[in-house]
Amino acid sequence: MKRVMITFVTLCLPFVLTGCAWWQNPDAGQPMIDTTTQSPVANVIVCLITEANKHHAKFQITGIPQGSMLDFGDSNIVKIRSDNDTTTYRFYAGKRHPGNLWLENAGKTCAPSAS
Repeated sequence: MKRVMITFVTLCLPFVLTGCAWWQNPDAGQPMIDTTTQSPVANVIVCLITEANKHHAKFQITGIPQGSMLDFGDSNIVKIRSDNDTTTYRFYAGKRHPGNLWLENAGKTCAPSAS
């Protein structure tokens, strides 16, 4: 009986590991969303701050070359910068929870895609 159990576990282990690899990190959204927009950096930052305030989200702003970085905690970072008259909105997805799900769509509101 013990040998049957060991054989069963040995045969099933690859399937279990494959299943775990398939679900890797259910808390993470897309690893990075990169959007270009014609909106000026300052306007995108003001919009993002307004959206954050609507959701009572805490964040820190840090200056980066040609723009700013907003850190919403739990590894959720938004970088907004200008390069060659184009504004780039880059969202690095971190841990998701109900209080920060709005971040995933904030780029559509604050930095609509340049077409």
